[in-house]
Amino acid sequence: MLKQIRSWLNVTFGIPIVGFLRTWILNVIIGNVPWAMIRNFYYRKVCRISIGKNTEIWSGVRFAGGAMDKISIGDYCTIPHYTFFVAGDSIVIGNNVVFGHGVELYTSDHDPDDPYFSRRDAPITIHDNVWIGSSAIILKGVTIGEGAVVAAGSVVTRDVEAFNIVGGNPAKLIRERGTRTFK
Repeated sequence: MLKQIRSWLNVTFGIPIVGFLRTWILNVIIGNVPWAMIRNFYYRKVCRISIGKNTEIWSGVRFAGGAMDKISIGDYCTIPHYTFFVAGDSIVIGNNVVFGHGVELYTSDHDPDDPYFSRRDAPITIHDNVWIGSSAIILKGVTIGEGAVVAAGSVVTRDVEAFNIVGGNPAKLIRERGTRTFK
C-alpha cells in the first residue's frame, strides 16, 4: 500500500514538479547568467545541446520541450536575446547562421482536426550561411537552404530554397540573393 501511494505521489506531483523546475532553472536562472561560459556549460552538459565553436548564445534565450538533446548549433553562429526554441523534435542549425532578436522555432503544433488536439512534431533544419531576421517564426518541418535570408517578422511554414530571400506571413519568395559565395 505504501509503495502504491509513493508511486502515485511521484507520478502526480514529482515528475511535473521536476519538469517545471528544470525548465524554470534553465530559462529564468541559467538563461540570464551574464557569463556565456557558464550558460554554455549548462546547455552542453545538462541539456545536452550541441554547440559549435565560437557560437554565441546570448542571455535571455529560452528553451522548452523534451528534445533539447536534439538541438545542434554549428560553428560561428549568433543566437541573440529572446530567441525561443520549442524542441519536440530535432533542431539542426548549420555554420555561420545569424538570428535577429526574438526568433522563434517551433518543432511542435497540435492537430486542429483531432478532438484531443494531439501533438505533431517535425524537425527544423537550417543550413549554413543563413540570416533569419528579428521576430521571425519558423514552424515544424521546415528546411531553410544554404545562404537564404528570412525577413524580419516572417512566418515560415514551408521550405526555403538555397539563396532565396523570403518574407511575409506566410513567408513568400521576394527574390534570389545576388551572392552565392561566402569566405
